[in-house]
Amino acid sequence: MVLEFIQPYLNGNAWESLCDSCYRIRYQEYGYTQIPAAVCGDGGIEGFTSSGIVYQCYCPEREYSDNELYEHMRNKMTRDINKLLKPDYADTLKGLGIHNVCEWHFVIPEYKDKRIIEHMEKKRKEVLEYKKLNSEQCNFISDEFKILVKVAEDFKVELARLIRTSMDAKLDLTVLRNKKGDWSKCDSEKVSNVKRKVRAVMNNIDEEDEDFKEVVDTYMKSYVIGIELMEKLRVSQNDIYEQILSIEQAYKKEVSIKTKMNTDSSLNSKLFNEIISDFQKTLEQEFDYLTKTSIMELKMDLVSSWLADCSMQFKCR
Repeated sequence: MVLEFIQPYLNGNAWESLCDSCYRIRYQEYGYTQIPAAVCGDGGIEGFTSSGIVYQCYCPEREYSDNELYEHMRNKMTRDINKLLKPDYADTLKGLGIHNVCEWHFVIPEYKDKRIIEHMEKKRKEVLEYKKLNSEQCNFISDEFKILVKVAEDFKVELARLIRTSMDAKLDLTVLRNKKGDWSKCDSEKVSNVKRKVRAVMNNIDEEDEDFKEVVDTYMKSYVIGIELMEKLRVSQNDIYEQILSIEQAYKKEVSIKTKMNTDSSLNSKLFNEIISDFQKTLEQEFDYLTKTSIMELKMDLVSSWLADCSMQFKCR
């Protein structure tokens, strides 16, 4: 999920700023306009478009239970939807040029309880019922008025663009490092490849050596985690995934040639260290929007795939 990669933005002010940026990208051609908080008090809506979309955002300030989160979201939605039905507030919105409101978006990182959808429908009906009785006051609300819940996953394209071009915070790819990285079910051929090449780099070391076992374990865990990470990026941050894949594929060819042309096995370790050092520099240049730990994570994950998938051809000659 995209949420795993934007943890620094999951607080009130940062989330509000992030939502504004996403709406600005998606709806700029529809006259998107941000509304400063001072205009509408504590924020009935954050922004609007000429096509009749308005939105309000909410981000929990701490970890809540699923039920607590629902209650906070429900109360927030209720307060802000109710503002649409207040005469003074309606005049303020009309004065800003807001008319024919057909969609009210509630923008949140995620939700875990279907009751927020049920509450959304309840409030939609309330708005339309009130509009029937107060048509003049509510003439800025469309008869087709809808309330929609939008989550971070709905803005994957915009978030990918922001991450790569204008976010102050760095993207964190170490989201899977707290997992154990179980490689016990890995293809035996992949495991054999890693062991064979690590032995070649470590001067044909005995497989019972503890350092050898630790190095193999590290690269196999990185191999497993790397597969999962790339799949998550493919699904939630495809532009970043494609950029990583492009760099990896190009560099992999160079790695294959360099290792195949090395006929002196005593130089395996030196060549291996040169390759990963140079690769890290390349990643740092190409991915300036990643944290340093993410660069190191990505390097380990991709190098482990080269060891497992035979791009690196270290041999004991």
